Amino acid sequence: MVHVEQKVSGNINHSIDYSKIPTFRTCGTSEFQGALEFVRTAEAKIDFVFPEVVFPTNKLYRLWGEKNIRDMVFYHHRLLRKSSIGSFFSSDDAVFEFATKKTGDFFVEALGGGKVYSSQYGHPALRMRHFHMTIDEKAREIWLMMYKKTIKELSMPAECIEEFWNWIEALSIRMINRRTTVLDIQRFPFTDMFKEPIAQKKESN
Repeated sequence: MVHVEQKVSGNINHSIDYSKIPTFRTCGTSEFQGALEFVRTAEAKIDFVFPEVVFPTNKLYRLWGEKNIRDMVFYHHRLLRKSSIGSFFSSDDAVFEFATKKTGDFFVEALGGGKVYSSQYGHPALRMRHFHMTIDEKAREIWLMMYKKTIKELSMPAECIEEFWNWIEALSIRMINRRTTVLDIQRFPFTDMFKEPIAQKKESN
């Protein structure tokens, strides 16, 4: 169980057992009660619990290399720019390329290529850095499906896809900063997304 002490007006009020707090899905399941002759409280609620994120090994970096990882990010961003969430990106090509390179730096470092991102920008803190954008469940799904398309069209090494997908699928949930439903966040398991083997590019002699 997770107990956290909550401070109210500088004084410790009580501890909260987050494992027992219901989500907002319980709202509207009981009769609404108006004001009475005594003070009432509504129980604490949480939106949803972000799942754990399992980072991949450095296998993709070792097998594919930095250039292919950067090409992947650029390809993905170009797809997003043409999508319904294209407004997330600047119409200025120079600004777009800078942002894409910065994202490429993050992916290269996260996948084992050294501190090319954090040495310039500090801790990624992705959720905080994306808070100026309104990212809802649909935007997250578009971002993720464009990576599915990218993985297939760029022929990511087959032995690396499951690790990579499991990482970005869970990570993408943490980018959501606006809810449009109280339903659980939809998950996209690797086994559902990649039922057919990915065609691999043949090495040229």
